[in-house]
Amino acid sequence: MGFILTGVVGTMITTWIQQRGWAWQNHVARIEKDTQNALTTYQNVSDLINARWHAIYGMARAIERGESGDEWKAARDEYAAADKEWAIRYTSVARDVSFYIDTPFGFETKDKLSRVWSLPCSKFELGEGAGAGLDASTARVVLEVVNHCTGVVSDEINKTVDVGAGAPQKLDAATRKAFADSTYPKLDAIYKTNEALRCVIFARALLIRQTLMADSYWGSFFGFAQQTYAPSPGDNKECLGQG
Repeated sequence: MGFILTGVVGTMITTWIQQRGWAWQNHVARIEKDTQNALTTYQNVSDLINARWHAIYGMARAIERGESGDEWKAARDEYAAADKEWAIRYTSVARDVSFYIDTPFGFETKDKLSRVWSLPCSKFELGEGAGAGLDASTARVVLEVVNHCTGVVSDEINKTVDVGAGAPQKLDAATRKAFADSTYPKLDAIYKTNEALRCVIFARALLIRQTLMADSYWGSFFGFAQQTYAPSPGDNKECLGQG
């Protein structure tokens, strides 16, 4: 009887230890996957926004300088290509920001995006205390600010010139100056917002990775709950220039 009981108990203990070891391995794999998803989102957001910002800036410069010929064609082609790429990829990138950057930290968008659509894009601050009511701790909201403001500038470009034309309309100096005075502050605000967004995403990826330092293998002996990550308000404030 003692031999049987020893064998049964030994098997149960061995099985339990194996299960806890597998739980730890799965825990580590989950954190590694979440970190990689966050870093991939960081790269995709950076590439998409940088390409459109550069194309819009190039188009604005071409209008300001009254360029024509090859210079105009190069700016126009880059602008059209970036605009098409944005239309194709933005929804996917926005979904990844929500799923991989906000959701693991418990942030939800809900009705917060609607506050972005009336935002004046020439000068604004991110954050609840900035007067616009923006919850800028939500990365998806910050991304929507970039989307909204690049759309505003793009509309101004399309109203000023016929982008599809072989050559731009001949604009007088006063019109070109007025366009530049209106456009460049918006582009500057978009650039700074993009930097803030990149900072928030990278900070979240780092927080996910650092979770492994807080956990331990022996913790797996008591099981792991559904993986969630604690946000760091201090990092957000620093990224948003509020620190």
